[in-house]
Amino acid sequence: MSTILSKYEREVKRLRELRPQEKTVDDVLARLERDPSDLPARLSLGNIFYLFGEPERAIEVFQSIIDQNPNGAALARYHLGITLYRMGRLDEAIPVLEKGFSVNGNIAMFLYWLGVACYHKGDWPKAQRYYEEFLKRCPQSKMAYYHLAVLSAAQKENWKSITCLRKLLEIDTRDTAALYHLANAYVNMRKPTEALGTLRKLLEIDPRDVRAKTMMEHLSSSEP
Repeated sequence: MSTILSKYEREVKRLRELRPQEKTVDDVLARLERDPSDLPARLSLGNIFYLFGEPERAIEVFQSIIDQNPNGAALARYHLGITLYRMGRLDEAIPVLEKGFSVNGNIAMFLYWLGVACYHKGDWPKAQRYYEEFLKRCPQSKMAYYHLAVLSAAQKENWKSITCLRKLLEIDTRDTAALYHLANAYVNMRKPTEALGTLRKLLEIDPRDVRAKTMMEHLSSSEP
């Protein structure tokens, strides 16, 4: 058994026991048996540990790659940052992702996950900046437009929220969540006619949407 696998022998045995027919696991382990320095296989091992409920082992694997290349290892930093974020360790995740982006600024997804992490940490202005920069590089990202719209609305920047939701709806005209938030943004802007028109579009797509029905009833009853 290779050095890296022998270090995690108990966990490796558990992987094989849990998914004896899983070819991906067997392939990764076989590659590491042949070459313990196989970087893609080591990254895969870290991700497998996370998926199989061993996040601390995943962190060890990613960190070991970084330790061997302290001025590089962008992909290891990417996976490490996401793992730390998913564990709720935001104060650790954000600097890891920031360092990774400084190492390789061509990986746009660093910006997306930095936006997500900063949002959950409560640093909304910083999250906005990351999402905006991400959308310059990936203008077809529905999720980034959605997150940016929600952030903008929360900070009472309703026109920015509306702009983001319109962009999202150019990508997917049937996105009911986007239509609902667009209607809500119009309400906040005191534009009930636009809000009602948006809700009608939503209910044409999903006539059972309770939130949209409730908002429409409230707006209709408020009309002069």
